[in-house]
Amino acid sequence: EIDHIRHKIELGTESYGQGKISVERVNELCDVLGDFKRIMESYKVDAYKAYATSAVREAKNTILVLDTIESRTGLKVSVISNSEQRFLDYKAIASKGEGFKKIIEKGTAIVDLGGGSLQVSLFDNDSLVITQNIRLGVLRIRDRLMAMQAKPSRYAELVEELVDNKLEVLKKMHFKGREIENIIFVDDYFSPVMQNPMICGDKKGYLSREGCMEFVKTLQTMSRQEAAVSLGMEEETVSLLFCSA
Repeated sequence: EIDHIRHKIELGTESYGQGKISVERVNELCDVLGDFKRIMESYKVDAYKAYATSAVREAKNTILVLDTIESRTGLKVSVISNSEQRFLDYKAIASKGEGFKKIIEKGTAIVDLGGGSLQVSLFDNDSLVITQNIRLGVLRIRDRLMAMQAKPSRYAELVEELVDNKLEVLKKMHFKGREIENIIFVDDYFSPVMQNPMICGDKKGYLSREGCMEFVKTLQTMSRQEAAVSLGMEEETVSLLFCSA
């Protein structure tokens, strides 16, 4: 790997809340994608894939957004379905090799948290048993909390109220008493934090249930600025990290 370049734009905040993506946000997106294209050209890249997921898929002006991107940057973006997106995520997880195979020998849930939805897939004895999508992504949760004008100290309680009921229905209808010993968690906020030795110690990427709960409690006592400095992340993403955790 020579370069690893990321730029976050919360398209879902507009798409899920207002039903479409604004001209200003599309312009920002085109500027960023134009920079990505120039970087690829500097490395003589001749093969690439550009994907759009739920934020673009659920917008009323999807066609306009895609046409604007192609006319301004020359990049042709493919809008992929939820199942295609999750399949790519599962391929990435399975690429970890023997570690993944060993984990899914026992009851294991892959919890894939996006901006718009949560996909829960249950593996048992090396096989996929069930997969279900819940329309409760991290951006939707954060926006609901903001609409309630809740204090950060109440975030954990309110997130539990939003999520637990849906997970309880999922458990009763589909899991039918199956024991889940491991959770493989995929997202843009908590997963990177789990690579931090200060959080996970020597076992990078692994955290016990108790360790996770302890992290959430610690996060509750910190201001956004303190959490951002401590974890080395942008201040505006701390609330999304908390919802995710």
